[in-house]
Amino acid sequence: MGRITTPEPLSSSHQLAEFVSGETVLDEWLKQRGLKNQALGAARTFVVCKTGTKQVAGFYSLATGSVNHTEATGSLRRNMPDPIPVIILARLAVDVSLHGKGVGADLLHDAVLRCYRVAENIGVRAIMVHALALLQIVGGDKLIIPFC
Repeated sequence: MGRITTPEPLSSSHQLAEFVSGETVLDEWLKQRGLKNQALGAARTFVVCKTGTKQVAGFYSLATGSVNHTEATGSLRRNMPDPIPVIILARLAVDVSLHGKGVGADLLHDAVLRCYRVAENIGVRAIMVHALALLQIVGGDKLIIPFC
């Protein structure tokens, strides 16, 4: 990733105050809820920092969830319980200073690999991407990525 560190779990040592993604809801969530949700076990947030600092340059958050059969495609719901267990990519954002430099794609790649490793060990069928995270990635509003 060059100018940024490899992804690591969010901790109290990370500097969040100057992070600005251009999406206020994501910025505020990181600053106000990121560590709290981590402590509660509600989500796991992974950050990249500017090299040589603890200044957050981008992040993504993962949580568990489910999708009803009525929301899933045939191949996703076939032989699966209702609801279908998924991992949620709840948030993904990159500091405006790094927009257009591939950091978002690198974060998405890391998130998918991390989810795949989890799916090898527990029952989960897909990754569901929430709207705000998806807007940061491709400009859409919902995406489900099956593991098979």
